[in-house]
Amino acid sequence: MADYVETGDIYFFYRPKVNAENVQSLDDVQRLHVVLIPDDAQNARLFVVGKKRMPEIVKGKSKSTQREWMMNDMTGKPKDIGEALAPMEYETKTRGEQEQGEAIPAGEGRYAIFERDSSSRLAYRLSSPEKPGKAQNELGILSEASYVISVRNPAIDVPGFPHSKPNYPKRLQEKFADKRWIDIDDGKLLDYENAQFLMIGAHDDLSEEGVRISGKANLFKTLGLKKREWPTDALEAGKLAEPQMQAEITEPKGDRSKGGERGGKAASGTASAAGVTKALKGVDFPCTKTDLVKQAKANQAAEEVIEVVNELPGRRYATMADVQRALGEIR
Repeated sequence: MADYVETGDIYFFYRPKVNAENVQSLDDVQRLHVVLIPDDAQNARLFVVGKKRMPEIVKGKSKSTQREWMMNDMTGKPKDIGEALAPMEYETKTRGEQEQGEAIPAGEGRYAIFERDSSSRLAYRLSSPEKPGKAQNELGILSEASYVISVRNPAIDVPGFPHSKPNYPKRLQEKFADKRWIDIDDGKLLDYENAQFLMIGAHDDLSEEGVRISGKANLFKTLGLKKREWPTDALEAGKLAEPQMQAEITEPKGDRSKGGERGGKAASGTASAAGVTKALKGVDFPCTKTDLVKQAKANQAAEEVIEVVNELPGRRYATMADVQRALGEIR
């Protein structure tokens, strides 16, 4: 029988590429997000999946050789996670104004993390869509699936994994000892931003796992999203959908020629990786650390966010990805 570590809601979102007008395949997708919200927990976790696709599960085999990483991009209140999935707009020196469409919901259901056969597992069962379609097929999302999962020791470099590292407290860091990977016997191992874990496909039939998953997910209510505003073709009918919302732009105090933040104080009130990204909306790349600090202040970012930006290495930054990597160096 399975030994449960946690259960909760699971949501899948894909973010189309910048300025994408048509989404026809995985080539038009920038990233795949997975949201895990444990039962009876106040916070939710927003993960990004490497290679934009869940690992393949080979039908009829107990394990797949394909593996993939998943990294915590943000931990916060469910409604803050919902805010982070909304569309964004920003200004660049080389390509002018760019718009990043909203992350599009592609699946909702329930999940369980449990221990079985001397390994930890992540299993889920979708409630929407009732039958996976092209969208889910492109993203590797099945109606139900399980994966063998292990958490990466941030003190040991692993080729092919992001360099960003979580700031684990001593109690959690000591769990790793000198091991590169450990099983997930405590859900808090996934709570810290930049925490990374490995997934290996196991089963596409949960009866093989002896795990029971019950309950009903409610993506829009839980994340504080207005259903009428979001594209639902992928979630309800399995069809690939394009962004349809306009980014909400406010002009910040200071340089009025720059784009502003999306969503007001809630969007930039956290020092998470996603929160810092929101606070820097409108910055012109390439730029210096001083420019980043000025933009965060112009966007009226929270003091804790400005402090984090001020701690970044004093070098030039060509893209937001450079900023994200630098954040991983100081955490």
